[in-house]
Amino acid sequence: MELVEEPEPQICGSGDVKIRVAYSGVCPDEMPFFRRDADMLAWGSVIFPLAGHEMSGTVTEAGDAALKYGFTPGTRVSGYAWKHCGQCDYCRSGKENLCMHLKPSQSTMSEYIVWDMSQLIKLPDTVSFEEAVLTDPIGFSLHGITRANMQLGDNVLIIGGTVPGLILLQLAKMNGANIVTVVDPYLTNRKIAQELGADYCIDPTSENIAFHTLKVTHNLGYNIIFETSGMLDMISIAAMLLAKQGVLAYGCVYGLNKQPPLKLSELFIKEASLIPFHMAPYMLPRTEKIIGKLSLSPLITKIYSMEEATQAYMDCETGRYPHILIRINP
Repeated sequence: MELVEEPEPQICGSGDVKIRVAYSGVCPDEMPFFRRDADMLAWGSVIFPLAGHEMSGTVTEAGDAALKYGFTPGTRVSGYAWKHCGQCDYCRSGKENLCMHLKPSQSTMSEYIVWDMSQLIKLPDTVSFEEAVLTDPIGFSLHGITRANMQLGDNVLIIGGTVPGLILLQLAKMNGANIVTVVDPYLTNRKIAQELGADYCIDPTSENIAFHTLKVTHNLGYNIIFETSGMLDMISIAAMLLAKQGVLAYGCVYGLNKQPPLKLSELFIKEASLIPFHMAPYMLPRTEKIIGKLSLSPLITKIYSMEEATQAYMDCETGRYPHILIRINP
């Protein structure tokens, strides 16, 4: 890691918004690209900015159109780092996450950034800058709930006490889940899950997941399983824990050249569904409405200065912390 001096970005278009970044998040999904993993590089130039895609900050300047929509200097904002074209068949069909011309905007590990107003939300006064960094994973998790077609009374298993996993836990409770179980090897993450309302927490390194599943679901299995750990082996385990006609929803890439240890017969016999969820289509309005109703501060477990960025990324690699932030501007 190194700090680089570059010219301050300037607004060019009517919808441009210049933001003084307060905090940027360190997302585990970025790590394979920084490690130069061979089976992930194909995604790098399209999906990820150079460094950082989660942020919160304050508007310092805006174009005429952005000003009309209320993005005036001093407005507190957060948003998505990707700019969708709005014109391709997918965008016009309400599937902007599948945009054929998706482009990453300026990276959030910068004192100032310029994004389009369509990528931003205004923050409620009750939401801190630290919490607002989680706008992106909130939208991602909302999309996961939608894709899984969750019903009232469903039993839900969440594999991974990650930020999406802990947000999905809260959303599942809000959507009327009967039982929510969280699986994570780290005690810190399991404690946070319990604080956020998990009915059961399982340590996969010392407890038998299948035994607990059968016990708490009365031998039926889970109606919905969210796999957010990024551990490929957990896909096979999750399929075995599904109820009949259950949904296994996963929100990880795992690697383009890796084959999941999944038995299709397991899904076939149960008439179960395997559903990925990737990014979030038109979720910013929903995120803006829900962000103030979520408990987000427990998810922010470490904050570093820009000078400590190397250590922040090293700590992110361990998987011990739900989320790590870097303070960009004091």
